[in-house]
Amino acid sequence: MQLSLKNIDATEGRVGGYLIVWGSPERRDLQGEYFTPGTELGLDWYDRRPVLYHHGLDGKLKAAVIGVIDTLHEDEVGVWAEAQLDLRQRYVRIVQRLIDKGTLGWSSGSLPHLVEVSASGQIKRWPIIEGSLTPSPAEPRRTDVRTIKSAYEAIGLDMSRLALSAAGDDDTPDAAFGELDDEMETALRVFRDGASKGTLMDTTNPTTERAARKRLPVASERDALKGGTISVGSAYDTLDALDMLHGYVLLRSTKSFQGVSEQYANALAHKVGKAGLSAIKANELSYSTQVGFGDEWVPELWSAQIWHKARQENVILPLFQSIEMPSNPFSLPIEGADPTVYYVPETTDETQLVLGSGNTIPDSKIGSGKVQLVAKKLALRVGFSSELVEDSVVPVLNLYREQAMRAIADSIDHVLLNGDTTTAGTGNINSDSGAPASTERYLALNGLRKLPLVTNSANAQDAANVAPTLALLRSARFKMSNRYAARPSDLAWICDGGTYAKFLAMSEFLTMDKAGPHATAQTGQIGLIDGAPVLVSAEMPLTEADGKVGGGTNDRGTALCVYRPGWFVGYRRRIAVSVDYLPYYDSYQLTATVRLAFASFDTEVASALYNIAV
Repeated sequence: MQLSLKNIDATEGRVGGYLIVWGSPERRDLQGEYFTPGTELGLDWYDRRPVLYHHGLDGKLKAAVIGVIDTLHEDEVGVWAEAQLDLRQRYVRIVQRLIDKGTLGWSSGSLPHLVEVSASGQIKRWPIIEGSLTPSPAEPRRTDVRTIKSAYEAIGLDMSRLALSAAGDDDTPDAAFGELDDEMETALRVFRDGASKGTLMDTTNPTTERAARKRLPVASERDALKGGTISVGSAYDTLDALDMLHGYVLLRSTKSFQGVSEQYANALAHKVGKAGLSAIKANELSYSTQVGFGDEWVPELWSAQIWHKARQENVILPLFQSIEMPSNPFSLPIEGADPTVYYVPETTDETQLVLGSGNTIPDSKIGSGKVQLVAKKLALRVGFSSELVEDSVVPVLNLYREQAMRAIADSIDHVLLNGDTTTAGTGNINSDSGAPASTERYLALNGLRKLPLVTNSANAQDAANVAPTLALLRSARFKMSNRYAARPSDLAWICDGGTYAKFLAMSEFLTMDKAGPHATAQTGQIGLIDGAPVLVSAEMPLTEADGKVGGGTNDRGTALCVYRPGWFVGYRRRIAVSVDYLPYYDSYQLTATVRLAFASFDTEVASALYNIAV
């Protein structure tokens, strides 16, 4: 569940949102834990609490206080928080822009020795020490500060690596937020000192300290000699391989990580090898030892950063207007026929002022029409084990979520471009040689390519297997009605990579570096033809000579010209990604869905140049 933020008053830097959301045994966070109205949150401890960015783990802001939470109250949803950002800080304006874009969420922070979680996952006690604005609220009930602090203490490393500011630094709360009252100073001191010293000060008696988690005991030399033999021990003898590997992964995720000691690395390598970590699960799930579906992400010591494959921009969806569909189907009213204009004589007779046959101006009607949007659903589902989440050196849950959203976005582009609902026999533009499988995504709706190739074939221009020329492109463009074709600023060319390569050989093709004032920031734009932007789509296929994908050799290019205001995208459900923990299988299930419709104003709003030699 994402905890979204909103600007309550953008001019004064005031933000609000749910800092905590209540859960239940059926509605847990990604760590299998949940808050309830009975959770002890310490709301009455302080009137105000600091606002940090990303729990103080950002390399630039570190633990600088960027605002103050001054309102916390519980309701049936959770704990609502309101905060005042410090507009005097240079980074706060950037944070405000991220909030406006909807990319930040709330996340609460506590101290490890104050937290109590039951064996069932119910969070019993979680005193709120700070609230963070974070770009990764996919796990809103888990704070990296608490988790990484615990790992540092268990491993016995210096707490200063957390990059929390010490007193006197330029990024300390005093320097970052000006003068604060005594109560706020006390709260910040508790948070700062508890993080850097491993202790918590009793605010009612500053001279009293309660010890935080201690370092794990080390066997003494006398204990080693009890059995009549001498064994070599280390500070990590009481930790097993999974504890040490999990600790390493947590430490590696911090921006200030500079490596562990040689002793820790040797102990970790020895324990991992000795334990022979493995898991045996059914092959229908991605799991930690399944080759190609998890095993590659569970080594002993790999980088915590994944190397992403190259992808092209999603260029189709941003071209068109979109609306929310309050019902399915949903009718969109459109203009019909214009009223008739007549030449009329001067009015000279009083009888001509009466409505009816005597009026010198004949009456006519304004036509009306509608386009019906019918939403169709695209979906994906992935299952993976808890072991993969626990053992992977990369953040599997966030990574899978991001990759699922990208896969759905790619599929939306694919369907808008290639959609064809033809199912029987041959003729589908994506499967001309035979009937497509019933689950093919392009069967959801009719898209851009189908209009000129099938629906209105008069709008298609055959390039006769030659390279594109300006004359051919203009001929294809003006296959559309002149009222559309003569508006280059409302047009867009969409092509495949091979056709784009041929465009580069045309002297009339204006690349973006030469476009001057005509260059725009439109996603994926690569150039201009007669003032109309040109975009390359990874979803545009090579085809046979008839412009369709068939069973033979598909090696011909296509350039599609679309009148952008002539198309509408309707959303009944925008992209939704859900990750559910299934305790009875000890596994996770990720589901991503979207429901959308696509419609054109008429059959004149697209044309195509096909059978291009590439």
